[in-house]
Amino acid sequence: MQKDFAMFTAQGNAAVAAVVEDAADRYNCLEDAWERCYTELEKLQRVSVFAEADDTAVREAVYFALQQAYPEPVFKSGRA
Repeated sequence: MQKDFAMFTAQGNAAVAAVVEDAADRYNCLEDAWERCYTELEKLQRVSVFAEADDTAVREAVYFALQQAYPEPVFKSGRA
């Protein structure tokens, strides 16, 4: 799992990584995990040292990490 979530500090990146890992472990689909992460990022940004947790760059990094955790299935036809 990625470790850089565009937070200003290593502690901020670690906090966001914990949110992403928890959501990925807890939910079976990207949409549910994203909803959980979004809610947790909103809570995290209320802590003054993590105020950037709801920045667009952070949200995009989180969503990218979740996409890696929930890859889209590829279906191939057996026909030519």
